[in-house]
Amino acid sequence: FILLSGAPFMQEKARILIAEDNRIMRETLRMLLQKTYDVEAVDSGEACLEVLARSAKDLVLLDINMTGIDGYETCRRLRQDFHHLPVIFVSALDSLEERLLAFDSGGNDFVLKPFSAEVLLRKVAKAIELYAERSSMLAEKASLEEMAKGYLQNAGEASVLLNFMRSTIGCIEYPALAKSILQAGAEYGLNCHVQIRHEHESLSLTRNGLANGLEVSILEKSATMGRMFQFSKRLVLNFDFVTLLVNDLPDDPVLCARIRDNVTTLAETAEAVAEAIGLRKQAAEQAAKRQQALVQTTAAIERLREMHHLQQLDTRFQLQHLLDRVEKSYSFLAMSVHQEETLSSIVRGGTDQVLGVFERNAVFEQEFETILAALAE
Repeated sequence: FILLSGAPFMQEKARILIAEDNRIMRETLRMLLQKTYDVEAVDSGEACLEVLARSAKDLVLLDINMTGIDGYETCRRLRQDFHHLPVIFVSALDSLEERLLAFDSGGNDFVLKPFSAEVLLRKVAKAIELYAERSSMLAEKASLEEMAKGYLQNAGEASVLLNFMRSTIGCIEYPALAKSILQAGAEYGLNCHVQIRHEHESLSLTRNGLANGLEVSILEKSATMGRMFQFSKRLVLNFDFVTLLVNDLPDDPVLCARIRDNVTTLAETAEAVAEAIGLRKQAAEQAAKRQQALVQTTAAIERLREMHHLQQLDTRFQLQHLLDRVEKSYSFLAMSVHQEETLSSIVRGGTDQVLGVFERNAVFEQEFETILAALAE
C-alpha cells in the first residue's frame, strides 16, 4: 500500500487466535507468532468461541484436549458461523483416529506436538495466504453477483418502460393511457394513483378503478405541489397533463433512488402521450368539422347549379309565353301587317338576346362541375 504522499504504508497484520489450556505451550505459541502476526490467546474452547463472536480472525490454532469442550467440539461449533476460517489443530495426539476426528470436525491441518517452529510457521503462513485468496475470491464473486443482479434489475426495469412506450405509442384514449401507467407502476411493485387532465376535465384512476372523492381531492391537491414532491414513502410527480402519485416507495435508499428515476421517466413519457392524444383528438375534431363543411358546401353548390338550370328553363318559358301573348293580341290592336311583323321582330330579337346571355353564361356549368369534382376528391 502507498499513501498519497508516497510514503510506504505497512500492511495490516493477519490475526491469529490460539486456544490452548496449557499456559507454557500457549505462551510459546504466542512468542513464536507475535513478531509477524496479531496474536490473541485463550485457555478454553468456550473462550475461543466468545472471541470469534466479537472479533474477526484469519486463523485459529486449536488444541484438542482442553478443559470444558474439547477442540473437536469447538471446531464443529465455530464451523456453524465461520465456514472458511482456517483451523489448525496443534496436539500431541498422533493416532489415525485422532487425525480423522480432527478432519471430520472441520479442521484444515494438523501439527504434532512437539513441533518444529519452521514447520508451524510455514503452515500458518500458507493457511493465512490461502484464506486471504479465498476471501478475496468470495468477495469478488459476491461483487460480481451483486453487479449481475443490478444489471438484471436494471434490464427488467428498463423493459417495463420499453413495454409501456410500445403499448402507448398509438394510444388514442385517456383511460387506456391511465391503465397503462398503473400497470407499469404495478410491475415496479408500486401502488400508484394517476390523474390525467384534458379540456377542462380530468380522469383519476387507482389500481382499484375510478378514484373516490377523497382520492380525487388528494390528486388535485398533489397537482399543486411543484414538479416533484416526496413525503415519507410517497412521491408526487406533476406535469401539465399528468399527475402520478406513488404511495409506497421502498425503504432501501439505492432502490428508492432507482425507482424514483424510473417513475419520473414513466411520468414524462405519459405526459408526452397525453399531449399526443389531445393533438389527435383536436385533429379528429377538425377533420370532422372539415368533413361537415365539405358536405354542406357540396350540397349548396348542387343546389345553386340546379337553381341555375331552373332559371334558364323558366326564362325560356316566360319569353316564349310573352311572344305568344303579343302575337295573340294583334287581332285586338287593329295593327297593320307591317306593324305586326315589326313588333314581332322586336320581341323575337329581344328574346334571342336574353337567351344569348344564358348561352354565354354556359361557363357557369363548367365551373360548377370543376368545383364539385374537386370536392369529391
